[in-house]
Amino acid sequence: NFNQMYKLDPLTFSVWIEILKAVPDSVLWVLEYPADARANLKLEAEQRGVDPERIIMTPKAPKDEHINRCYLADLALDNPITNGHTTSCDLLWSGLPMLTIPLNNQMPS
Repeated sequence: NFNQMYKLDPLTFSVWIEILKAVPDSVLWVLEYPADARANLKLEAEQRGVDPERIIMTPKAPKDEHINRCYLADLALDNPITNGHTTSCDLLWSGLPMLTIPLNNQMPS
């Protein structure tokens, strides 16, 4: 998921943690934006029983680099409460499948 951290809500993060626990060789690859989110996210993962090294954080990148790194992922996880919007379009455009939960809401951009 390459959305900004303000779109990550506690319930969604809890679901992602459960996925990490259920799929032992998986990692969660997220955008490190803002940069100070790194320590908080890794600490929260560790407190929930997940090795913080399984949280991979990547900095913001120019559009072409952003699209190119999408080819390296296996599956995108949407932020169902706040929606991915442009980021989701980028991921889908690159051919990356996305897992989401259908809800009847769309957050304003």
